[in-house]
Amino acid sequence: MSEQMPDQLPAADWTSKSLSLNCVGAGLVGKTLCHLMSRHIQLNQVINQSRPSAQQAVDFIGAGRPFGIDSQPLTQLDPANIWMITCPDDLIESVGNKIIQSGRLQPGNIIFHCSGANSSKIFQMPQSADIYVASVHPIHSFSDPRSSLETFSGTPCAIEGDLKATKVLDHLFQLIGADPFPIDSESKSLYHASTVMACNYLVSLLELSKMMLSQAGVDHKKHSNPLKALIEQTLSNYLIGDAQTALTGPISRGDVDTIASHLAALENAPSDWRKVYCSLGNIAADISSKQSLASPKSLQAITRLLNKKDADRNND
Repeated sequence: MSEQMPDQLPAADWTSKSLSLNCVGAGLVGKTLCHLMSRHIQLNQVINQSRPSAQQAVDFIGAGRPFGIDSQPLTQLDPANIWMITCPDDLIESVGNKIIQSGRLQPGNIIFHCSGANSSKIFQMPQSADIYVASVHPIHSFSDPRSSLETFSGTPCAIEGDLKATKVLDHLFQLIGADPFPIDSESKSLYHASTVMACNYLVSLLELSKMMLSQAGVDHKKHSNPLKALIEQTLSNYLIGDAQTALTGPISRGDVDTIASHLAALENAPSDWRKVYCSLGNIAADISSKQSLASPKSLQAITRLLNKKDADRNND
């Protein structure tokens, strides 16, 4: 089988498994993607730090051969058309560049990683190498690979890098049910920050809401979470519509006195609680101004309340 990457890849080539893949760092993400891809591409090696770890990944995937970096020299790596790096973000650059320096990549090969924060530019590729680099970041929570196998279909994937690489990877990820979209390499960090806000920090916000509830004397441990229905309704309204249709509450109405009472209640709470409340309140005020339900005068008064402590500090 030729290891040269064709300039164009007809769909028939995928079904015949004419291309091969090596996966480096098969954890939660790598195991899931390899399992899905193994139906469309030949999986050669699963390369982990230790051979037992690689074997566990192979057992889950149902394809590939295990390779342990700590017990086998990189010179024993099998060739592959595509090299997928799915180790933790802080290891991608060093691991990927070790693979590149091993001399096992051939002209026409693709090497890509699945980090959201890093672009493909972290790979130190000699200009004469004729090897194509890319990154593909699935916007998906890979907490349980078995569950991800069932829920991955429809997952948006941000893709950037060399054109020849992105064309091939766009096609491959579509085959496993993803919805790839292009992103500029220079914008990866800001893009990733947005996904962190929507996923990780949403959890933080919900937990903070529950902590405030406990501080107010509501024992949510003995009863179902009283915020559950409100959270579900709000998320549904936002996803069906937009911020303007989803925003309700005192800032949407321009209720200055209610905001003042909230801020008074937060005076004796941890300072981070008030900072979060005020920061998000300012964004809510901007959304409210586009709803045209609250008067400009009321929103100005709310904004002054939300920023009062910062203004006082600046005047000291």
